[in-house]
Amino acid sequence: MRPSFRVIDTGVRDARMNIAFDQALIDARKQDFIPDTIRFLKFPPCALVGVHQILNHEVRLQYCRDRNIQIGRRITGGGGLYLDEGQIGWELVFDRATLGISDLTELTRRICEAAALGLRNLGVDAQYRPRNDIEVDGRKISGTGGFFDGSTLFYQGTLLIDFDPADMIAALKVPVEKLAKRDLDSARQRVVTLRELLGDDLPDVPAIKQALLDGFADALEITPVPGEITDTEETLAREIYDEEIGTDDYVAMIDAREADDTLVTASLTKRGGTLRADIRLEGHDRNRIREVLITGDFFVTPPRVVFDLEARLRGVETAQAPETVIAFFEETTADFVNLEPEDFRDVIAAAVRQLIIPVEGGKTLRGHMIGTQSKNAPTLVFLHEALGCARMWRDIPHRLAKATGLPALVYDRLGAGDSDPLEPPFHRGYILEEALEVLPSVLDAARIDQAILVGHSDGAAMALTFAGAHPDRVRGIVAEAPHIYREDKTLAEINRQIHDFRNGDLKARLERFHGSKTERLFQRLVEAWTVDGAGSWGIESYVAKVKCPVLLLQGKDDEFFSEDQLDGIEELLSDPCQRVVVPHCGHAPHHQNRRAVLDSASQFIRNIMSSDTASDTSVALHRDQHPMRPHT
Repeated sequence: MRPSFRVIDTGVRDARMNIAFDQALIDARKQDFIPDTIRFLKFPPCALVGVHQILNHEVRLQYCRDRNIQIGRRITGGGGLYLDEGQIGWELVFDRATLGISDLTELTRRICEAAALGLRNLGVDAQYRPRNDIEVDGRKISGTGGFFDGSTLFYQGTLLIDFDPADMIAALKVPVEKLAKRDLDSARQRVVTLRELLGDDLPDVPAIKQALLDGFADALEITPVPGEITDTEETLAREIYDEEIGTDDYVAMIDAREADDTLVTASLTKRGGTLRADIRLEGHDRNRIREVLITGDFFVTPPRVVFDLEARLRGVETAQAPETVIAFFEETTADFVNLEPEDFRDVIAAAVRQLIIPVEGGKTLRGHMIGTQSKNAPTLVFLHEALGCARMWRDIPHRLAKATGLPALVYDRLGAGDSDPLEPPFHRGYILEEALEVLPSVLDAARIDQAILVGHSDGAAMALTFAGAHPDRVRGIVAEAPHIYREDKTLAEINRQIHDFRNGDLKARLERFHGSKTERLFQRLVEAWTVDGAGSWGIESYVAKVKCPVLLLQGKDDEFFSEDQLDGIEELLSDPCQRVVVPHCGHAPHHQNRRAVLDSASQFIRNIMSSDTASDTSVALHRDQHPMRPHT
C-alpha cells in the first residue's frame, strides 16, 4: 500500500513567517503531531540567503530596504534566492523510513526527478540536473534543497512560473563570474519560466500544483491527500518566528569578518558548492584557533553540524586542525550533497596555511599554495585580472594542478580580495610595476625558483612582462585574454563598466570579493585605462625577450580585446607560440568554456614537462656514451 502524504497550501505569507513555518513542520513531524506532508506556498518579493551564507555578500541590503523587499535567512543550505508571487514553492516533510531511502544525495535525485516528471505532464521537457536543479534545455526552472533533522527529511523547491531576472539581479549580488557582461541577457539565458515555455497555453496555478502532485505520486509511489493546517503548526510557527527566525539577529547572524593580521581565510569550490573558512588565530605564534566561521552555498544535514564543527575547532592548535575535522566527522552523523568530510578538512587546512606575503611599501598580499612544492618541478603561479582575485578563479587552479601534477600558487594582487588595499594616486604603469617589482617579491616569499605563469587579462600581460625580464625563472606562460595596448573597443567596454558601477550592480557584485577595497580598485582601473595617452603599457620590449613556450588563449567574442592583440604578441615573440581562440566565449573563457581552457592549458603544460624530461634524458645519454676519462 502506498504511503499517504497530507497536502496543504499556506498561500502568500511574510518571508520570515514562511521560513518559521518550515521549522514548525519539521518539529511537528518529529513529534508525530502531523503526518508526512506536502506543502505549497508563495512569497511576497524577498531576498533569502542560505543558512550558511554571509548576508552582506549575497544581498543588496540597502536596495531591498528602500523597496520594501523582505530579507530572510532560510533553514536550508544553498545560495541566495529572490522570490516573489511569480513563483510557487513546494515542500516535502516526511519520515526517513517512508520511502526507504536514507541517503540525501539519492533522495535529492528521486525528489527532483519526481518534480521534473510533474512538469513533463504539462508538456515541458524538464530534467533533473545534479546537484539539485531542474532544467529545460539547460535552463533552470526549479531550484531545490533540503536536509535531515534526525529521522525527518525536509526538502523544498521553487518553480518559476512568471519571473523577471532583472528583479533577481537588482536584489542579489550575483557573483560576477556567473554572468557575462550583459548581465540581464545572460540571466535570462540561464533561467526559464513556464510562461515563456507555454505562452498562452500556461495553465492556472491549481493545475500546475496538481501536475507536481501527480509527478510526486507516480515517481515516489505515494498518495497525496488534501488536508488542513493544524493549530499546532500555526502556534509553533509563531513561536519560532518570534524567538528566532523572524528576528534581525537571526537573519544577520553570519557576517563578513574584518581582516587583520590574526585572520586567515580560504575558499574551496567543489561539485557540491563553495566552502569558505575564516579563522581567527591567537597565541604568541598565531598557532591556535580562537574562532572559526564556515560559510558557503553547500548542503549538509543537519545544518547544525557546521556550527558544532566550528565549536569543536575553538582552541585547537593549527597543526592539529585538519585531523580534528576528520575526527569530528567520524564521531558525527552527517549527510552531504556531493561533498565529503575531506572537503571541510581541506578548506580549514588551506586557511591555516594562508601565505602572508610582505611587499614593498609595507603592504601585505595573501595567497595559498595548492599541493607540495618540489625542487625538481616548477610551480604554477596564477595572476588574476584587474578586478579579479584568487577566489574568482574558483576551482580552476585546483583542477589544473591536479591535471598536471604540479603545485600552484594563487594569490590576491594588491587591492584585491584579502590583500591590503591600494593607495592613491593611481597611474597607468601598474602593470609594469607589479610585473617587475611585486611579482619577484611574491615568488621569493613563496620560494619559487621556477614558475609556469597562468595569467588572465592584466595578469597575462604581467606574466609576459615578467618572463621577458626574468627568462631564467619562467618555464612557460598560459596567457588568457592577453593585451599589450588599449583598443577603441577596450575603452568603450570600460566606459560601460563605469556606467554599470555607478548606476547598476557591478559595484555590489564586486564587493562580495573585495569588500571596502572595491571603490579604490575600480578607480585605479578607470584612471589607468581612460586617461589620454593610455594606449600602451610599455611592455613590448619585455615581451620581445620572452624565451619560454607561450600559449595564447582568447575568447572569440572577447568584449575588451580583438585578436589583433594575439597578432601583436606573436610578432614580438622570437619563438613560435601556440594560439587557441575559444568559440562562443567572451573575456573569461575559463568560466565560459572551462573544459576547452583546462584541456588546452593542461596539455600545453604537460608538453613543457615532457620536453624538459626528454631534454634531461638526452643530456644524460650523451654523457653516458661519451664519459669523461682522465688522460693517461
